Amino acid sequence: MENKIILITGASDGIGKETAKALAKRGHIIIMHGRNPQKTKSACEEVKAESGNDKIEYLTADFLSLAEVRNFADKIKQKYDRLDVLVNNAGAQFTGKRETTVEGHEKTMTINVFAPMLLTILLLSLLRKSQSARVVTVASAAHKMAGKPDLNDIELNNNYSMGKSYGLSKLYVIWIMRHFVTEMKKAGINNITFNTVHPASATSNLGRESTKSLGTKIIYFLWKPLMKTAAQGAASSIYAATFPELEGVTGKYYGLKGEEKPSEKYYSPENEQIVWNYSMNLIKPYL
Repeated sequence: MENKIILITGASDGIGKETAKALAKRGHIIIMHGRNPQKTKSACEEVKAESGNDKIEYLTADFLSLAEVRNFADKIKQKYDRLDVLVNNAGAQFTGKRETTVEGHEKTMTINVFAPMLLTILLLSLLRKSQSARVVTVASAAHKMAGKPDLNDIELNNNYSMGKSYGLSKLYVIWIMRHFVTEMKKAGINNITFNTVHPASATSNLGRESTKSLGTKIIYFLWKPLMKTAAQGAASSIYAATFPELEGVTGKYYGLKGEEKPSEKYYSPENEQIVWNYSMNLIKPYL
């Protein structure tokens, strides 16, 4: 898998940066996305220095804005004539108070579900030009702990909590990526695979917003010694993005020890379709 063009979102630190380092060392062309220009530039220079690979560049966008996701995708399409791997790594947890974006959508669902779905759709034209493309989306084992989803209230206008919003967002993105497989079959597109991964509990800036309160800081402090390093957490993304044995394999869910089964407790094809339809209607103005 040499000389693949690989886009990694949320690559300015943590698991995303470690994924970029590992794939850069393998000689791939890496596009690193981040939110903060200075931080992302610094991460890009670090990856270049550590990998000895100068085929690394960075682009910035705030994925809490779907309009910025659209502009970001346009920049990618202007600069590249194909894309071989898309790693949807960007994500976040927020606070115990429900917050909305400038576009009026719940923040957790926006960055963890709507943004990667929108970006994936916008970049399908580039992925289709690859001989064999892969979309890898970082989910979380937290999807098993969110409780029963209310599909009449996907953005949690009622009964919001930090844990529920994060866990359900990761459940929904697993369903979304699974549904892409169905949509590709309908469209007769056979060169793109869609898999989700989870990094276990790894140290990162994922909870930069959620750990601002004293209570969550204490929990994080107590839990941190049990967490994997960011480099360890990146292993599942690297595996799904590049390993030859996954050539043509689609619709799977991988952890650090290989293939796992996501929770099916609340899954049904009908529920998957509801989440897909809701999300598609929401992102439609940006397509």
